[in-house]
Amino acid sequence: MPQQQPVDQGITWQFPHLDDLRFMRAVYVQHAFKPHAHDYFVLGIIEDGVQSFTHERERFITTPGKLIIINPGEIHTGEAAIKDGFVYRSLYPTADLMKRIAGEFKVKSNDLPHFPGGTVQDDRLFRWMRHLHHLSEYPASSLEIEERLTAFLVELINRYAVRQLILPEYQSAHQAVLQVRDYLEAHYDQNVTLSDLANLVYITPYHLARLFSQQIGIPPHKYLENVRIRHAERLLQAGISIADVAYATGFSSQSHLTRTFKRFIGTTPGEFLQQRKIV
Repeated sequence: MPQQQPVDQGITWQFPHLDDLRFMRAVYVQHAFKPHAHDYFVLGIIEDGVQSFTHERERFITTPGKLIIINPGEIHTGEAAIKDGFVYRSLYPTADLMKRIAGEFKVKSNDLPHFPGGTVQDDRLFRWMRHLHHLSEYPASSLEIEERLTAFLVELINRYAVRQLILPEYQSAHQAVLQVRDYLEAHYDQNVTLSDLANLVYITPYHLARLFSQQIGIPPHKYLENVRIRHAERLLQAGISIADVAYATGFSSQSHLTRTFKRFIGTTPGEFLQQRKIV
């Protein structure tokens, strides 16, 4: 029986709290993109297969390990370079989002970073983006997505922006970090974002996450997970149902609570309750 050829297919999803940042996962075999441009950035990777595309009249062959970078307004195409096509993952930061990320550097307000465009061979950023992209499909929390995205885009700008930018050095912010820690303790049941925390203490998101990790030992999203599981354990012991505990402690679903609870405690909430009954 002849093997069925893959067909073109794709899916997109987005995060409203990140300037409607859009992610896409697709398989392209037959489709060929005509010359076109966007008013946002295109950051892409080939997860499997080989892609061919033109960027500003220069042709590129893209294989796994390379990072595609296209600035707003730049003309480009895209198509499969082999008969089996390619698996493509991309994200599309808006100009406003990239300006906000550039604000982590010593730049004038509203400066938009610009990149050489085309492809770069960068195994570390390739793996970083692939992990971020997979995480975005089943996000653990808004806080974690924003932390990881911000760090990724800061590193991208730091390495590849045409104009070299300088990251300011924050030696410490002891009281600010403690204030953020206390906020997480008090608002663990809410959908906390990194921007919320940054606005609370007037430190930019990237630098706040970095300072928090240095002082507390784990990033903000990990600390929030710890707080939520601590409260979940207490509520389960009080006889509250698993579904109600998930809602009360800020988890997106019962399955999200179950996965996180087992990672921290070593058992699922159901097993935890059963063990209590036996004891």
